[in-house]
Amino acid sequence: MAGWSSLRKTMRECGVKDGIPVFMAGGVWALKEWSDWIGNPELGAIAFQFGTRPLLTRESPISDAWKQRLLALKPGDVLLHRFSPTGFYSSAVKNDFIQDLVDRSHRQIPFSSECLVDHVAELPIGARKRIVWVTSHERELALQWMAAGYSEALRTPDNTLVFVTSEKAEEIRKDQVDCMGCLSQCQFSNWSQGETGTTGKKADPRSFCIQKTLQNIGHGGDVENELMFAGHNAYRFASDPFYAGGFIPTVKQLVERIATGE
Repeated sequence: MAGWSSLRKTMRECGVKDGIPVFMAGGVWALKEWSDWIGNPELGAIAFQFGTRPLLTRESPISDAWKQRLLALKPGDVLLHRFSPTGFYSSAVKNDFIQDLVDRSHRQIPFSSECLVDHVAELPIGARKRIVWVTSHERELALQWMAAGYSEALRTPDNTLVFVTSEKAEEIRKDQVDCMGCLSQCQFSNWSQGETGTTGKKADPRSFCIQKTLQNIGHGGDVENELMFAGHNAYRFASDPFYAGGFIPTVKQLVERIATGE
């Protein structure tokens, strides 16, 4: 709480009245767990943002499959990751979609376009078998991945190669071509709303088209193969007695429950 007290101190020094709340967002499940914040004169007015619990309401527009998955989550089933094309950290349920991104990032090696001190081993990539230079150890890794079916080496903005199947490479390229410009600075497609229409950087194949996957899961897509947002406290649905027996409240019932501090 010390950091929040410092924030309020700075706000006061800038002439911001105590009645203007500081919002606590992220990791909030029950107000009783924040009782030392509420009514604390050091903090002034405080407000809380609930992001995860409203997902599991009858009025929530997410699919029934998504809601049932939330009810069954265990500790550790949500991953904080940086695969998002926004470049920011994000939380999502560990499903096949997220696991593919994790595995993809692990099948990654740095490369050079010419022979350097450590990059002394030749590695032919692509249909034209163009030569890039890697370390001897990483060349062996690359050959193992390629032999296992991850035959396509995609270049990243960080001068690395990620190895994927030909089917996944085709999907990534198609998604990049189909970009609808939903982000002003998209790492996945390199589209920008500026005058040039591009960030000037390579599109990053370690990311994904967020518009596509959110549209898919929002319209009943497979919860195992699409991005499924959830905060890190989502595992508490399974142990909170309010949700016992698979109970899904209305928004009114949830707000009444939150107001009790539970």
